[in-house]
This record gives sequence, structure tokens and C-alpha cells, in this order.
Amino acid sequence: MRSHPARILVSLAAAALLAMNPACATPRDQIGETFGKFITAQNAHDLKVVDEFLLASPDFLWIAPGQIVRGRDSALIRFGELFQGTWRVDPDWSTFQVIRLDVSTVEVFVRVKITNGASPQTTLMNQILVNTPRGWRALSIVVGGNPTG
Repeated sequence: MRSHPARILVSLAAAALLAMNPACATPRDQIGETFGKFITAQNAHDLKVVDEFLLASPDFLWIAPGQIVRGRDSALIRFGELFQGTWRVDPDWSTFQVIRLDVSTVEVFVRVKITNGASPQTTLMNQILVNTPRGWRALSIVVGGNPTG
């Protein structure tokens, strides 16, 4: 069978053009955008948008220093309490990492600075996200750990 270099070159060029199309965004881009909206909603204290980001599951889990929250409804109550204060989350985007666990599940790691009162705390945030028909949603959030290690 003879190779057809021109046909191969055209195919590669077409694939490259499709890859540059915003509609063909990579999962990392989609996840970064979703995570950014989640952070923006928290910083705006917008409980309705935060609710849209959390997976509607009794298995939802949020672990933070000194507390464990199970279920989306309990998490929304906790976010509501935090939003009464000066709650703010600022990710260090240079540390943002996405690890694909399977075709519909990823794990996100990022360093964050959390302000909730007088002194901001720099820590790590880890999330498990599941791709649903409505987009990426958080199944778990774990906050804590040494951000230098």
C-alpha cells in the first residue's frame, strides 16, 4: 500500500484546526473554567451558583480542618454560615493540576489562600469532579495540608 503524504498532511492540518476550535476545549480547560466559576461564586458569597457546582448526592464530602460535612444540603448550610463572614478563596493558578481518573472523573489539586477572619491561611485544596450532563460537579472537597510539601 502506497503512502499519500499530501492526504496525511491535509488530515493533520484539519485535526490541528479542530483542536484550536474553542468548542473543542480540552477537559483541563473546561475544568479550570468550572473551578474558576466556583471560586468566583464563593468570593461573591453566591450560594445559588455554589449549589450548581456541587454534585447532588448524599455522598458529597467536604473535609476541612476540624470538620467533615456530608451531603450537598449540609455543605450548602456550611457555605451559608461561612458567607456571613469575610470568606474568600484565592487559588494560586500556577499550581492548578488536573489528573484524569477515568473518562468522567478527575482530581484537581491547587494551592489556595483562604481568608475567613483576621489572618489568611495558605493551604492545599483537592477536589474530585464528576462530568455530568450539566457539566463538571464536585463530589468531594478536601482542604488542608502543608502547601510547601
